[in-house]
Amino acid sequence: RGHGCGAAVFRQLGHAITWVLLPRAYVPSLCRDMPGRGGGSSSSSADVTSGCTIGEAFAKFQSEHALNKVVQPRTNLEWAYYQAGPASAASEALLFIHGTSGTAAAFFYQVQALAEKGYRVLSAQYPAYDSPQEWCKGFDHFLDAVKFRSVHVFGAGLGGFLVQHFAATYPHRLRSLLLCNAYATTNPFAEKAGPLTSVVHFSPTPLLRKVVLDMFPEGGMELSAQQAINFIAHQVHGISGDDLASRLSLNSTASSVGPLRLEQGRITLMESNGETMVPDELRRQLRQLYPGARLAQLKAGGDFPYLSRPDEATLFVEVHMRGVGVYPHGATPGPGDLPAGRELPLAAPALADASASYTAGLEPSVGVWRDEPHIEAQSARREQWTNPFEDDLL
Repeated sequence: RGHGCGAAVFRQLGHAITWVLLPRAYVPSLCRDMPGRGGGSSSSSADVTSGCTIGEAFAKFQSEHALNKVVQPRTNLEWAYYQAGPASAASEALLFIHGTSGTAAAFFYQVQALAEKGYRVLSAQYPAYDSPQEWCKGFDHFLDAVKFRSVHVFGAGLGGFLVQHFAATYPHRLRSLLLCNAYATTNPFAEKAGPLTSVVHFSPTPLLRKVVLDMFPEGGMELSAQQAINFIAHQVHGISGDDLASRLSLNSTASSVGPLRLEQGRITLMESNGETMVPDELRRQLRQLYPGARLAQLKAGGDFPYLSRPDEATLFVEVHMRGVGVYPHGATPGPGDLPAGRELPLAAPALADASASYTAGLEPSVGVWRDEPHIEAQSARREQWTNPFEDDLL
């Protein structure tokens, strides 16, 4: 990649990519997923819930879960994935798709926790594709390879953008959708990039990695968010140059998501608290595009809530799955379970402590999960602890 070019050319290319092709204000998935400057060791990242570092927790996960690989037919394109949970035919699968700088490791906390609860979970890492349409074809082949007719999908950043394209192209293969700090168009990034988008395909791998590392913001974030960045920094060094170039190109080539035939009540929009690298205009646009979707406002800040506050992110994922009628081990809803679309007051301390709301078109301060017109939620009548997944019918 890039053999025969001098060091001066590479330096100029790096400046061009950094300041023209990928300006800081318009690099949603790149900056939100990319590690901090100079990277950082994953061993400095702490899992506040278990007392061990993120790197240590992932090492333990790796010792218990193999990284599987499948090759797309008639190509050399290879998908990698972790999986866990029951493999029975009755179990509906939930599949995680990473953003620009992610890998299959990005969601290891969710794979482990949800599998322990009885859900079938996969986290996939996709190879290099030239367009969202090619990516959708590749994902379709991947689902065939892992023998799923349809799945529930969690997409973060660029991954969320791509799975929306997939939902529009292959609606019969998608059961529900979770979009975390995602967006529905890359047009603003393409306008800034101009014709320089194609330059990334001729850039050497070390330069692409350096651009990725240098562009992630420093400072002004909570400790857990910085620790998550450090873990991602370690993972970026394992991503090939072809994959990085493809992701940067996908993120900077003009494209918008087409109409989805998926019922909006089966879509959840997950947003980190405070500022992220997804511009506010695109966050607002996504909410307007899916007015009937549920909004999960997380307490977690930063761009990797599934790593910085994994328990909170996992909780909302499980709430989404229950909301679309999927329960652990393929169980069916009990007498106390409400179907999707019914009002669920936020009386559970586990959610109150998370200071989160799960709404449809409501302000984040409104503590109610719903996709119907707003009705004031009743306060809890008793002080004792309440199971967060035992629905209050009052």
